[in-house]
Amino acid sequence: MKIKYYKQICKFCDKVLLSKGSTKYTYSISALHVLKEHPVLLSMYFKNKSIKNENNTTFFKKLFVYLKNFIYEKKNFKLKKNQKTGSKVLILSNLINESYASKEYDFYFGNIEKNLNKSGIKTLTVLRNFTNDNSKKIEKLLPSSKILLFKKTGFIKEIFIIYKMLAEYLSIKRKFKIPKINNLKPYFLSFFSMRSMVNNLRLYYQLKELIIIIKPSLFIIPYEGHAWERLIIKMVKELNIKTKIATYQFSISTKHQHSLFRPLKKEYNPELILTSGNITKKYFQEKYSCEIKILGSNKYKKPPKINKKKNVILIIPEAFHSETDKLLNFTIDLAKILPSYKFIFRFHPMMERKKFDYKILNYKNIQFSKNTLEKDLFISKFVLFRGSAAVFEAVINKVKPIYLDIKDQPNINPFIEFFPKNYNVQNVKQLLKLIKLEKKRKIDKQLIKFANDYFTKINLKAIKSSI
Repeated sequence: MKIKYYKQICKFCDKVLLSKGSTKYTYSISALHVLKEHPVLLSMYFKNKSIKNENNTTFFKKLFVYLKNFIYEKKNFKLKKNQKTGSKVLILSNLINESYASKEYDFYFGNIEKNLNKSGIKTLTVLRNFTNDNSKKIEKLLPSSKILLFKKTGFIKEIFIIYKMLAEYLSIKRKFKIPKINNLKPYFLSFFSMRSMVNNLRLYYQLKELIIIIKPSLFIIPYEGHAWERLIIKMVKELNIKTKIATYQFSISTKHQHSLFRPLKKEYNPELILTSGNITKKYFQEKYSCEIKILGSNKYKKPPKINKKKNVILIIPEAFHSETDKLLNFTIDLAKILPSYKFIFRFHPMMERKKFDYKILNYKNIQFSKNTLEKDLFISKFVLFRGSAAVFEAVINKVKPIYLDIKDQPNINPFIEFFPKNYNVQNVKQLLKLIKLEKKRKIDKQLIKFANDYFTKINLKAIKSSI
């Protein structure tokens, strides 16, 4: 897929969002917020036969799940006694795996909530449930500082949201002509493609009610460029209360990252952006005029003084089925040719590893990791990656990175500006050659510096000075 087609769809979507008649309902359409040039994300817009199994749930199954939640889920959220009294800081995060439910440590924000509470600043975290478990089960596991958002809001609001979905579809169809772009899917911006509005607007109404009760001085939300983020920004500003909205950029960016770095209408733009490090602070300063501070990241780690590097290759896929499958198939091909090497395949927490167990039954030198990332990095000599943020920690730990470049797909390497060409491979033969050449060669110093600047140490002053 050519980047020029990607840029054309970005231009059209921004035209809709920036149009005079666009409303919060327009902004709630996820498809209008083009995130980046990742092949899986672009499969929402363009035909791509190589992207499979990402979202193969049928419409009727999705409808069944919606109706099931509508009947059995509780409304909005339930507050404990200590939560009803409010908090100084409120953090919005995502629960991506049941194993994180009982932990104080957060997958995105690390120990920020815990450390703020220790310093005397009452902080609560509200969670979106991205697990397959019902809210009743998850709610029982949560610490007292966590609030769970349920998978439905009030009956009237649910009906209203569906009505607005239909109204917005008809409005866009009347006002805009879908551009003729090569390989664009025929159902782009169709009625059923707008079902993201349901979850986004539900979140809008749930958080609006919660903010009114909690009355935080500072409300921090993740920032990746999604539709719902812009809605929440607008909602907090509209409430006109003493709550400041801050967005936190916590992950990596690519060369052609779009929605994260482009301002929209004033009421949908952040008033404070917290970044993971120096690199993204500079990116935001080029695009936004609001306050920008470095918060740092839980991904920041001091490398161990001694590294016992062995003939081990660590593989770190993202939270996409097709990406996981590609990297695992490539790993299997390597394992056949390099029996003396050990391959540690590390699944993203959102990915179910059981679905892939059968693939490695006959390969003793492939292991699905059950260790911490730190332990895996400690023994690994090479790391094979595509778009995973974990590669930054690998580089800091002086594990040599190898990027798997897929033919006819955009390069999603977060190190692309400084990445040595010979670190890119498209097939097993190229990787074998690279391993032989790189055994004694040290990792590129520029990559280490970039990684250290991208994810810096957590600095709570960025939050404390904003309250």
